[in-house]
Formats: sequence, structure tokens, C-alpha cells
Amino acid sequence: MSRHGLLTLPTKELSPATPVGVARRRFDRQTAARLAAAGGPAAVTLYLAFNAGGFFAGAPAVAATVLGIALMLRITLAEEPFAGFGPWLVAAAVALGLFAAWTLASALWSDAPAQAMIEFDRALLYWLALVLFGSLPWSRRTLLWAMRALAAAVVLVAVVGLATRLAPDVWSAPAALENDRLSYPLTYWNALGVLAAIGIVLCVSCASRREEPRLAKVLGSAALPVLAVTLYFTFSRGSIAAAVVGLLAFAILARPRGLASAALATVPPTVVAIVFCYQADLLSSANYAIPAGVDEGHRIALILVACAVAAGLTRLFLLSAVDSRLDRFSVSARSKRLAGVSAALGVALALLVAVAAFDAPGRIGNEYSRFVNEGGTNDSGDLRSRLTNLSNNHRLDQYRVAIDALAAHPLTGEGAGTYARVWAKNGTDTKIEDAHSLYFEALAELGLSGLILLLVALACLFGGLVWNLRGTDRAIYGTLIAAGLAWALHAGVDWDWEMPVTGLWFFALGGMAIRRRAATRPLPVPGRLGRAALGIGCLALVVTPALMALSQNRLNSAVQALGDGDCRAAAADALSATRFVSARPEPYEVIGFCDSRSGENRLAVAMLRTAVARDPGVWEPYYGLALVRAAAGKDPRPAARKALELAPHEPLARDAARRFRTADPRKWRRRALNARLPIY
Repeated sequence: MSRHGLLTLPTKELSPATPVGVARRRFDRQTAARLAAAGGPAAVTLYLAFNAGGFFAGAPAVAATVLGIALMLRITLAEEPFAGFGPWLVAAAVALGLFAAWTLASALWSDAPAQAMIEFDRALLYWLALVLFGSLPWSRRTLLWAMRALAAAVVLVAVVGLATRLAPDVWSAPAALENDRLSYPLTYWNALGVLAAIGIVLCVSCASRREEPRLAKVLGSAALPVLAVTLYFTFSRGSIAAAVVGLLAFAILARPRGLASAALATVPPTVVAIVFCYQADLLSSANYAIPAGVDEGHRIALILVACAVAAGLTRLFLLSAVDSRLDRFSVSARSKRLAGVSAALGVALALLVAVAAFDAPGRIGNEYSRFVNEGGTNDSGDLRSRLTNLSNNHRLDQYRVAIDALAAHPLTGEGAGTYARVWAKNGTDTKIEDAHSLYFEALAELGLSGLILLLVALACLFGGLVWNLRGTDRAIYGTLIAAGLAWALHAGVDWDWEMPVTGLWFFALGGMAIRRRAATRPLPVPGRLGRAALGIGCLALVVTPALMALSQNRLNSAVQALGDGDCRAAAADALSATRFVSARPEPYEVIGFCDSRSGENRLAVAMLRTAVARDPGVWEPYYGLALVRAAAGKDPRPAARKALELAPHEPLARDAARRFRTADPRKWRRRALNARLPIY
């Protein structure tokens, strides 16, 4: 059976009987598919990067809708729509698909259907990326171009983010964004940090892999100082550790011949750039945008450009002076094993010397004690102090709350998207939306069942990559394993899953990399009716994200209009949002607040009661109900007490309980008018 599919051009000549028009259409279709496969993961990454990393409900829903439609077109139009499906990919797709289904099903026991829909859209996005890009037939060239395009996309995001730090007079981050640590355009510094760490691994791979063209090696080398400086200005300790782990894994697994010369070209300029950045006092604080900080940023920008150019030119020189000569020598397998053993022994000896010289056990014990016992980071105005502060930043408290939630519902969890309410009720006074760990949050929200499905999906992805590691494509698979390991480890200490920009690429490129090779039997191609049924199924899958995207768009407009005092527009947009997704409480809150402002007290109370019914486990609708009841002269105290019960550490809930402690209806009205709204 031919293994030529949608992405692979035929290698044989067209027969004279082949109509020219048919051949041209087939060529155009295959070329377009190849380009889409090579640039698709990078394009989705860029879209998510400039939409808050995909954190809010709208962006993942839009991306899932687009990928779902693309999968439908592939199933219905491609000659072999499942050409890439092999054992590893099938196992990963089944496990991740069951995880997404379990996420949606959790609405049955969580009383939070809207939150389950939002989390389902995100899980569906990962699944669609895995299945769509994994279904394509194996093409080494396409995978290489996809990796290069992804590296270029990450570098572009880093350049844009750095511009807001080094040249805020030219390109400034939005004023509403908390940006003392570099976070634009992702809006979260740790997410930008881990994305830069992944980019570093990809660019080191580009700079050192033998099969890369000269231009890719030079550009990859030049990008490394830029990515390293971006990572530095996020001041993200976990992301720096992820970068170190990724680079070590790449060096051990990929072992490209050009790694030494790439390091020689890139490490000195990168170190110089970091040293100058570390000495820039204003850029390492929230004062980077004052005039003196702008001047400092311009100076660092020039130094960074010089370092990037130096890395690129040095790599270009070493390609001729070193790499070309190394390519003439062949090393036997025995010599490689001997060199590996010698290197391992050398590293072990160096570690033993370091342990003895620096009293490593004592230092490790002290730092462990600090990590366990210090909850906050104790940040000063100088952000550089974070880099040597090993406190847990309240993460251990979050993991404790997650384990307590698991103990209450060990198999099912509390339900998808409910960690925020669990923390509000049982956590400390720190406001937390997510558990800062994919795995602990999965335990709390989806129980052991959800965590097992997720871990099986990830294990199949990594397993497929490791299975293909021995061979001529070792450097490619070593790169993907190293970058994926950096993401998976960092996702264990942060909420990277909720920022799809950091990990979607792994499911897309991982699916492409573990695709079926020619030696295994392909899945059977269904007939026309089967294809039509599968295509309709794909469209059915994207109904939920499409409706959520439309609802979120209208809700954003409604909240903006409410903040601007335009209640007519706010109510209209909120009502439109309910038509797309009626299970969300926020639109009813907006309508209720607008009704209260216009004196329609009965309608206002009814709308807030509807909001409470849509999600009775969160405090905001009860708080809003207390406000509109007080404005109507009705007793707000039961609703205020319920809000405080659900979020005992929330300042607004405590404030409402204190405001409405009186029995005087006139004070209720007056104090309700001065209270803050909970939704913007």
C-alpha cells in the first residue's frame, strides 16, 4: 500500500494518462497541507501568545474551533486521513480524549457546568492538536520545518516582550498589566519564562544539529542571547530551572556533533548579555519606565544586539573552522560509549569534589528548610533578590488544599474548574485561581481517574519519542524530549496547562513525531458514509468551544461597558452572551447590576438569583445578590453571610458582611451604592 498521503508528494513521475488539471490540483493540495503542517503549531502559538497566553476562555475556544474544522476537512477530503496513526499516537489520543470527556462529565457532580465547559475546551484544544497534526503521514522535512517555525515564533514573542522592558517609550505594555516582572504579551511572567526556556532548547538544537542549513545555525545562535535575557527579566526561578533541565536533557539525549562549537559561539555572548542586564538596577525593578530606566534600557538593547550579532558571526566562523573538519571524522560506536562513560565519570567526580568543597549536604538542608517553612518570596523592590530566594511562594499550601479535596472525592474530584472555590473556602488569604501544578490540580478537580488519564496521555507521548530516539533522527527526538520535559516539569509547579501557549506545541509536534512509519500497518480508510459521520462528529465537537468563544466575546464587551457606566450596552451584550452559553453566571450578574442601577430592583434580584443558581459554589453571585437586595431595601445579610462562608479570606466578602451587619434598610441602600462590584 502506498504511504503517500496529504503531506507527501509522490516520488514517481506522473503517467502520461494523468490529466494535467488533476495533477495540479493534487500538487496544490499537498503543498498547502505541507505548509499548514509546518507552520500550524507556530501560528497557533503566536495567536495564543498575543491573547493572554490562552488563559481566558475565548482564545482556547477560538483555537479549538479552528483546529476542529481543519480536522473535519482532513477527514473528509484527504486520501488517507489516518496515515499517521500508529500505536503510540492512538494510545495517547485515546487517553487524552477520555481525559477531555471526563473533564466535561464533571459538570454532573460539580454544579459548575460553565467551568467544566471552559476546561473541556482547553483539553479539547490539546487533543485536537495531537490528533490533527499526528494524523498526517510521516515527513521528516515537515517536522524539521515545524520545529524551526516554532523556534522563530518563540523568538518573535521574546523580542516583542523585551521591547516593552528595554524600550517602553517605543512599545509599552498595557497600563492595566502588572509588569514589574516581564510578562507581556502572555500577561504572566512564569509562562513567558518557560516559553523562553523552551525556545532556548529549540534554538540550541538549531544551532548544533548537523542537518540544519547554515542560516538556521547562525540565526539559532544569534537568538540565544535574546531568549536568555527574556528569561532573566521574568525573574522566574522555576523557568530558569526548566531551561537548565532542558539543556542537560538535550545534551545527554541528542548529543549532536556541533554542540561544542555551538556552545563556544553562544555561551560567552549570552553570559555577557546577562551580566550587563544583572547590573542594570532600574531594569531589575518596577522603575524601568522612568526616564533613567528608559536610557538604561536603550543601552542594554544595544549591548544585546551586539551580543546576538557576535554569537551569530562566531557560529558562522566555526562552521567552517571546526564543524566542517569534524564532519570528516567518523567515530566508532565503541569510542562513543567510551567517551560517554568517561564524561559521566568526570561529571560524577566533579560533583563529589563540589559536595566536599562547599558543604553541599548542609547547604541543601538549610535551603530545604527555607523552602518548606517560608511561604512567600519576601520580594523587595529589587527583583534580583527572587533569584536566590528558595521559598515555596505558598505552593505547599495550595498542594495541601488539593490533597484535602482529593480525600473528600478520591475518584471524581470536586469538578473541573473548581479549584478556585476550593481554595477560597479552605485556603489562606492569598487569592489563588489555580493550584500552580497541573498534577495537583487534576487530583483536586478530577480525582485519581482524571490524573491517571492525563499521565497516561503524557507517558504515551514521551514513550513514543523515546522509542524513536535510537536512530538517525536522534537529535530531532532528543530535542522534543528535552523541550517537552522542561514543560512537563514546570507544569508541575505552575499553571502552564491553563496557558496553552506554553504546551500546545508539545502535543502538536509530539503527535507529528510519533506518527506511524512505513513499517507499520495504517488504520483502514473509512468509506464515504464513515467519513461523513466522522466529519459531523468533528463539527459536533467544536460546537461547545464555538459557543463559548462567542459568549466570551459578548461578555468581555458587557463587562467593559459596565465599567464605563454604559448600562444599556452592558445589558444588551450580557443578554447576547446568555444566548450562546446560558450556564455562565457572569452575564446575569451584569444584567442584575444594570437593573439595580436603573431602579428595577425586582428584576435585579431575580437576575442575581439566576446567577447563584448557575454556579452556587462561588462567592461572587452571593455577594452581588447581597448588593442588589440591599439597594432594594431588602435584607442582604443571608447572602452576605453565604459569600463569606464560601470565601472567608476574600476582602470583598468580609467587607459585605461588615457593611450589612446593621438592620437599618436606609444604611443598606447607602452602603450598597458605595460597594465595589466583583466582576471588573
